[in-house]
Amino acid sequence: MRHYFLLLATAAFITTSLAQTEVLNGVWVLNEGVLDWNTNEMVESASVGVYDPTTGEFADVMDFPDADFTTNIIIEGGSAFVGADNKIFKIGLDSWEVEAEVEVQGVRHIAYHDGMIYMTRGDSDPVTWGSVEFDSYLLWFDAETLEQVGQLEATEGVGFACEGISIVDGKVYVAINNGFAWAQEVGFVGVYDIVSGIYEEFDLGVEGKNPAHIKVVDGGVVTVNNTDWSATSLSRVDLVGLGAEENGVSTQYVEGVAAGCNAAAVLGEKLVFQIRGEMGLRKANISDLSPVEGMWGPAEDNYYRMAVNPMNGDVYATSTLFSADMLGEVHIINSEGVLINSFDAGEVPGAIAFDIRTIQSVVGINNDEAVVIGEYDMLGKVWSTGNRGMKVQMLSNGDVRKIYVAQ
Repeated sequence: MRHYFLLLATAAFITTSLAQTEVLNGVWVLNEGVLDWNTNEMVESASVGVYDPTTGEFADVMDFPDADFTTNIIIEGGSAFVGADNKIFKIGLDSWEVEAEVEVQGVRHIAYHDGMIYMTRGDSDPVTWGSVEFDSYLLWFDAETLEQVGQLEATEGVGFACEGISIVDGKVYVAINNGFAWAQEVGFVGVYDIVSGIYEEFDLGVEGKNPAHIKVVDGGVVTVNNTDWSATSLSRVDLVGLGAEENGVSTQYVEGVAAGCNAAAVLGEKLVFQIRGEMGLRKANISDLSPVEGMWGPAEDNYYRMAVNPMNGDVYATSTLFSADMLGEVHIINSEGVLINSFDAGEVPGAIAFDIRTIQSVVGINNDEAVVIGEYDMLGKVWSTGNRGMKVQMLSNGDVRKIYVAQ
């Protein structure tokens, strides 16, 4: 009988070369839960779950009983980071256990850069229903411990409640909307340079108020704006730092229709965005925001949130009736807008994040030593950096070895 624990299996005399292959290990979906607006109590708890693309099964990971909603999820370094009402949670991708958490009022969207979690902020006062005024609307936390590291003071930078966030090449792009102050919405794109500490702000104009989505594209950023909630507009901010010849702002008004809180995504050279009550999504060129004829996606659904799988360009879009009586669905749609699959999620599925792992595979013959071609935990899931416990390694000669990782 072979002994594998902390030992190399006997190597067969074959020759191999390795290539790294990315695989979609899981799709994490935030469920916002259902709030009874009459009692201000949650009928169904906010939660997060994981879809296994191999088995097609969706499993609940964690409930957030103290949260009235969830806002955003990202995956970095073997962990999922979740914005749930007034907390940020760090959850192990394989253990499904909370690794760290921090309480901070007004969590909106989060993004990762260089060991830090950056957070946009905004909240409404439960008594006055007005906007809560904070000393800072952009904060950042250590990704390992979630201890707060810094913030951009409102007097020096972002001065209103904000929503979408994206970080590219060390610069933080923020959609500033003052969206919790009814009839007092604003429209700015804030740009914060993490290294220099310099902050710039670009006014989207009267028709560009209340931006929600922000997407970094070639030469600038584009935003989808809710205006005064009765109409929709699209803005593009050309930025020299992103390759434009000069800085500039342009806004296209989409009169008579409202996007509300619905989905948007950039697919190649097109921006697709959902208008409330319409089936399928409208399209616009990201270069000049001009409309594109026809609709994108299935004509029988209205989507709340969407995310693009970076491996193949498939779009994962959530469909919900905002009801405790029916589970929401996540639809998988190819880049051409054709529905290819779907799965049930929880109540009011929202933000989506992809757990992508890198594995090794044998592709050629160039040496005479058995090598590791895959690493897994005891449940058969791809081993993630930072995991603890028993690790199973598959070797190129067909042998197996087990290693216990203590720290």
